[in-house]
Amino acid sequence: MNRIAIKTFAFVALIFVCSFSSQAQAQEWARKMLTEYSHDFGEVNKGDMPEYRFEIKNIYQEPINIAQVFSSCGCTQVSVSKRQLKSWETAEIICRFNSKPFNGFKQATVTVRFGQPMVGEVQLTVKGTIVNAVRVNPESIDFGQVSRGKNPVFNTTITGPANSPFQIIDIKSTFPHVGVSLQQPVRTASNQIQYTMQTRLKDSAPDGYSQGDLFIVVQDGTSRRQIPLKFSTRVASAIKLSPSVITLNNVEPGEKIKKTVVIRADEPFKITDVKCRTKAFRVSAKKSGMSKTHIVDVSYTGEEGKTGKHECELTFYTTLGDEPAGKIKAIVEFSSDEVSVDDSEPLLISDR
Repeated sequence: MNRIAIKTFAFVALIFVCSFSSQAQAQEWARKMLTEYSHDFGEVNKGDMPEYRFEIKNIYQEPINIAQVFSSCGCTQVSVSKRQLKSWETAEIICRFNSKPFNGFKQATVTVRFGQPMVGEVQLTVKGTIVNAVRVNPESIDFGQVSRGKNPVFNTTITGPANSPFQIIDIKSTFPHVGVSLQQPVRTASNQIQYTMQTRLKDSAPDGYSQGDLFIVVQDGTSRRQIPLKFSTRVASAIKLSPSVITLNNVEPGEKIKKTVVIRADEPFKITDVKCRTKAFRVSAKKSGMSKTHIVDVSYTGEEGKTGKHECELTFYTTLGDEPAGKIKAIVEFSSDEVSVDDSEPLLISDR
């Protein structure tokens, strides 16, 4: 290495050292205006927004300017009470711990930048662990597979702190086929307030898989919020009909066609009524009384002047519940495109 290169390297190194030393002095100058550099909020109830204030005092003769304050994490919202400080005046860096959208441990670095009398910055640390003050057990409702006519009840406990005015003020649902009742709250051994909520599946729940949400509206201290609770169920028809679709093709006016339908259930039942949107269908049971299996004749008489394609549902009612127990789809094919649909009529059931 020649002498010119050595001198150049030494000059660059000197500039770097001086720059680093100047930055370090600027940071130390800024840090001297604070006495605290971190705060631990500890456990924070979800939904709460506690705050902590770091005090800054201008201990210098020159006025200072707080140019910028920002946080590294959305869990902490920051602001400053005053940006221009004369000698010995104070300001506060306000840190609000935002627990609503977060869970578990959170930490943020708060940067305070100064622009006068020299550039400098201080980094503060805030942290905390967000916990659910209100606990729901279990966290979802699963009725499982339910036979039509059964009305299962699911118990859920909602527990909240006793050191704040905790109260359940409402329960909302996205699914109209569940009923909810709430027992009077009790105080637990750990000195908490506990509610027991009973959720019942109604007879009107449709066949097949259903899911939805309950929203528990709670008043916890001064805040009001909704706690979502998912539920699901699969309702199996009380009866099984075979076939599930009846198709009648090339029906002539006055022609009478008969189909046989087998109806089964897991427990003895009786058919109490059958309804359809046309009077042309008639249903007759081969035997009366309670039984796990019923064989019925479904007859259709071709109506005069009716053409096209006709569809309707035969809805069966049984002693297994007040709601419809099952349905059969009937399709009648005529020779033109017109469709005939009458008002819903009960079909007489005669015992042979």
